[in-house]
Amino acid sequence: MSDLLIEILTEELPARFVDNAQAQLVEHVAAHLDESFIGHGDVRGYSTPRRLVVLARDVKDQTAPRTTEVKGPAKASSFDAQGNATQALLGFCRGQGVDPTDTYTVDVGGKSYVYARKTVPGQKSSELIEAFLARLPHEVTFPKMMHWEESGFQFARPIRGLLALFDSMVLHWEVAGVRSSNTTYGLRIGKPKPITVVSPEDYMRRLREAFVILDPAERRHLIEKQADKVLKPLGLRLADNVTDLLDEVVNLVEYPSVFLGDLPQIATELPENVVRSVLQQQMHSFLVYGEDGNVVPRFLSVRNGLTDFIDIVRRGNESVANARLLDAAFFIREDTREPLEAYVARLDTLIFMDKLGTMAAKTLRLERLADCVTDFASVTSEEKATLIAAAHLSKADLATSMVKEYTSLQGEIGSVYLSRAGGSQDIVSAIREQYVPRSPAEDIPATRVGQLLGVIDKIDTLAGILGTGFNPSGSEDPYGLRRAGNGIVRTIVESREPVDLETLVTQAVEGYQAAGLLPHPENLQQRVLDYLKGRIAQYFKEKQLTREYTALEYLPLVELSSIPERIHALHEAGGDATLVILADSHRRIQNITRGLSAVTSIPPDLLLTDPEEVVLRESADAAAPRILELVAMRKYPEAIRTCEELAAPITAFFDRVLVMATDERVRSARLLLLCYLKYILGLVCDYSRLT
Repeated sequence: MSDLLIEILTEELPARFVDNAQAQLVEHVAAHLDESFIGHGDVRGYSTPRRLVVLARDVKDQTAPRTTEVKGPAKASSFDAQGNATQALLGFCRGQGVDPTDTYTVDVGGKSYVYARKTVPGQKSSELIEAFLARLPHEVTFPKMMHWEESGFQFARPIRGLLALFDSMVLHWEVAGVRSSNTTYGLRIGKPKPITVVSPEDYMRRLREAFVILDPAERRHLIEKQADKVLKPLGLRLADNVTDLLDEVVNLVEYPSVFLGDLPQIATELPENVVRSVLQQQMHSFLVYGEDGNVVPRFLSVRNGLTDFIDIVRRGNESVANARLLDAAFFIREDTREPLEAYVARLDTLIFMDKLGTMAAKTLRLERLADCVTDFASVTSEEKATLIAAAHLSKADLATSMVKEYTSLQGEIGSVYLSRAGGSQDIVSAIREQYVPRSPAEDIPATRVGQLLGVIDKIDTLAGILGTGFNPSGSEDPYGLRRAGNGIVRTIVESREPVDLETLVTQAVEGYQAAGLLPHPENLQQRVLDYLKGRIAQYFKEKQLTREYTALEYLPLVELSSIPERIHALHEAGGDATLVILADSHRRIQNITRGLSAVTSIPPDLLLTDPEEVVLRESADAAAPRILELVAMRKYPEAIRTCEELAAPITAFFDRVLVMATDERVRSARLLLLCYLKYILGLVCDYSRLT
């Protein structure tokens, strides 16, 4: 057995591309090995800003002989009227290296086909690997691609080297005019010399000696360790949540060296989020805090390379930070010469999206949705007034110089300017929270109005973009629809606040239709709802709750906020033997009543005479109002226990009563009773999907 090493050396990749590209490459290499019947051990990926690497351990040197079945032409076209082989069959047999007498027929979907069984001899793994290597770079996709040479091949950045080693054997492949070799390069300092490697182990060792740390997890650990060493003796620390920035920095360096720099005093006078944005957006650096939790005029940066001449690097970073913060201070002074309200009128110069009008039009739509908030959410009159006011000012800061320069501060700057002008803190909070959560690591909005403003803003965006005919697929998400959908789902699920998404989506679509802005309005409401349902399913899949969610996915979207509580209640009841019986009974009810709708009540004179069906009807009538009340109060554990009380009478009914009786009136009555039970049990969950 041998180890297989593959490296694609490139110009510096954008940090946000690296992790996904590494994962794709690992997936494709593992899939190709499996498809080629090459036995192998662990397949692991490594990456830096300049290289994507895959190391497959214990790859077998040769595939084992195997017997395979090959489908040939249809039987009807394989033999003539006398039963002789036709040219179609003879050609198939020649291609497979078998004799026509060794073929046989198999029925496939009611039609007979000729099959041949043949033995495939073992092959050298190196030859099979070389066969798929050339395809690998073509299979890795990026949000943005470029081409740089005459063949038109596209990749995120130009490929500068290819390396493939099967132990000591150099495998040959060529992409975009670049041929593979056993040569790579270390850290880009000055003019690095080529490094010739003789094996995968030698590659790993020689790159480390050349100051390249291939493992992103190791680079992250080094950055955290060095940061602690620099900051702790001074009583300083980073913010609690720097995950996103750290993810980015890890993919910007091949060999990290942390250093601390000084900021001008103005850093303590500017809003904290402004200083943080300047450091992150312009310098990929971290804001530093004192023991009291306040910002100090320092920053932490990570150099790509050794500590040689790091004082020069520090002074350069300090100079950039000083200039950027002075620019920010100037923008703020100029922006605040006018109230935030003045910028609302300038939104008609900013395009929201091609074919969807301006930001001024979007603001009017948000105000309209805020005005009818009581149709889809439960709010007080004060919350409604705050939401309308916040919607009116929500996009105003997009017209400010500060946000034009630092786009990541949208919402933040509007809240800062309004707060400085003495605006309502409730409106200030809502404007700041409208874009939250921007990532999985960020908390949802803390205020009810902020949650609602964020939801209606994202719903408006989803309806508009889907209404242009755009259909997001795969990894392509140029308009951030997944982020918008995920934000809506997280906000509702994690806040536990009910929002009638169906009504909200309908009103959002009507807002666009009233303005005549939708190029593709066909069935738009359902398309938006289906997209949200997909995001909901993905949310619970990532939480590893797919099985539990499947039992609840039929619920109307207005119940989305209750799903975590229902899941928790089902977990608590998971050990109940009665729950298993109830799940089986629910399945039988659904099978028998397939195609029949659930009913919320049954007439008092329904023809039920057998003791078991009478008892079941009485039990159902007693349980229904209790379950309705418990569900309304979100007391799901008690609702489940009440449903479990129906397990015994349902079992007795099925044991002793023939539902599909010959008498039509009797049969109809019993089916109606089961449809009633389908409704009652469905108030909590679809028990049939729990087992």
